[in-house]
Amino acid sequence: MQVFSGLRFRLLLLVLLVCAPLVVLILHSTDEDRQRAMANWQQRSAEMLQISHSEETEMVDSARQFLLAISESSAIHSRAKDCTSFLREELRSYPRYSQLGIIKPDGKIMASVGRNPGPTTNFDQSFLRPVLETKTFAAGGFPVRSADGKPAITFAHPVFDRAGRVALVAFAELDAPWFTRLGSEFSFPFPKGAVWMEIDGNGKMITRYPKEGDWFGEALPEKSLLPVVFSRAEGALEQPDHTGVPYFYAFNSRPSSLTADPVVSIIGIPRQVLFAEADHLLQRNLTLLGLAAGLAFLIGWIGSKVLVLGPVQTLVRSTVRLAAGDLTVRTGLNSGRGELGQLTRAFDSMVQTLEQRELERQRASQKLQLLSHRLVEVQESERRHIARELHDEIGQSLTAAEINLQAALQLPGNEALERRLEDSIQAVERVLEQVHDLSLSLRPSMLDDLGLEPALRSYTQRQAELTGMQAEFHAAHLDSRLDSMIETECFRVAQEALTNVVRHAQAKAVTVALSRKNGHLHLSVRDNGIGFDVSTLREEAVRGASLGLLSMEERASLAGGGIQFNSSPGQGTEVQAWFPLKWRSLPGLSENNHE
Repeated sequence: MQVFSGLRFRLLLLVLLVCAPLVVLILHSTDEDRQRAMANWQQRSAEMLQISHSEETEMVDSARQFLLAISESSAIHSRAKDCTSFLREELRSYPRYSQLGIIKPDGKIMASVGRNPGPTTNFDQSFLRPVLETKTFAAGGFPVRSADGKPAITFAHPVFDRAGRVALVAFAELDAPWFTRLGSEFSFPFPKGAVWMEIDGNGKMITRYPKEGDWFGEALPEKSLLPVVFSRAEGALEQPDHTGVPYFYAFNSRPSSLTADPVVSIIGIPRQVLFAEADHLLQRNLTLLGLAAGLAFLIGWIGSKVLVLGPVQTLVRSTVRLAAGDLTVRTGLNSGRGELGQLTRAFDSMVQTLEQRELERQRASQKLQLLSHRLVEVQESERRHIARELHDEIGQSLTAAEINLQAALQLPGNEALERRLEDSIQAVERVLEQVHDLSLSLRPSMLDDLGLEPALRSYTQRQAELTGMQAEFHAAHLDSRLDSMIETECFRVAQEALTNVVRHAQAKAVTVALSRKNGHLHLSVRDNGIGFDVSTLREEAVRGASLGLLSMEERASLAGGGIQFNSSPGQGTEVQAWFPLKWRSLPGLSENNHE
């Protein structure tokens, strides 16, 4: 996967994309060649139609003139023997006809001669009725077969008497070797595998080229063509022939004197043969393009290493070192005027600026940490002092006042004075309790006297008694006292966490745990309250809506530890904090203290 995402691959892909329009152009040119080949083949279909129509017209006109001449000859009105001799001479002069004769309107043959051996009285007489009805030239049924089973067509012309009535009918039979010559002379070479057919309205073949087998009058093998070719006058389509070979067919229809319905001319060619030239050009052009693209790939592969990849890889290595925090890194490349030269100059300048700003940031951060440490120490010192003053001075004074008031209450006096003394005693007790609570909140003396574990255990139990929560406290491996500032910071974080539980969590139970492991002091405060979305609350804290989270994070960080909040709506909350076992002493702290 790294190979396919590399810069070299992308450069070579760019070369490929440059070749893509050429591929599209070649494919478009091939498509135009194929369209041109199909159009030419449709043009050939029209030419074939014109050829077959012309030859059919010539054949019919020739038969009409021939029979007209016979019908006007006086020889046909002579004796049957003389008439037969006349017909035989005419048949010799026109060898295209296989049979020639004279028939009476009632269907009796007056005279008949034929070129084939055997009787000449057995032939298709379907021409007789249309001639008698129209009194003009007509053709018999088509396609039909003669008495010997060969394809044939019969033409007929009426012979009139002096009164203008049809007295006789002259007919001539044309056999297959003549009328199936339609379209046999082409003005263009016939491609290999191509086929040309003409079918009547029933789908039977009346013309086919090349002439293979006995096809005359047979149904078209490609029967799936019939619905299409009969639905419109002309068109083209692609589909397999009866053997399954893909063919392209073009078709046209024309009126015919031989059939009642139009004749459909169909010319087909194997798709592979029709598109052979276009496919050959496509293969040649794609081969040349592939060779050119391969050469371009080779040049790009070699040239990209020298011109692009070398400087870019140097920049990548420098960027990796920069990402790892090495601000002393420089590319060491010669800065040219090109884009890569501008990039290396900008990179080196950026790193130099970052290095300077990092030094400034470190100095500012060190000053801020010194100030934060001093602030924490001063704050705790002041809290300790105020808590002791409240406990020792104000607490003792209030206690003395309470004793004096109780003593005064024992003296005899009126009831009003006693009530006032009782109210005063209760007020002093409340103030004394408030002073005691305030002293514990500021700095519980137990934290200084007994250490973290007793102070936090007592604070947890006291909060549980005030709120009615079920509280559990666990401490493990805390056999000795810790650094006083570490104990103070851990107590403050736990105090803030328990305050949040009381104010916001709506919890029924809370568990506080202390332990020492892996060289750190670990604190855990877990409740079964409503929980919260950590990211949302953190965003609100940054905007100043709630400083509890930020205060706990700041205390843990200043002590050299860390803190983690695990919570989600409806799942309760767990605060996990860890601290070093010794308070960090920063350089310069003693000087600042001295100042």
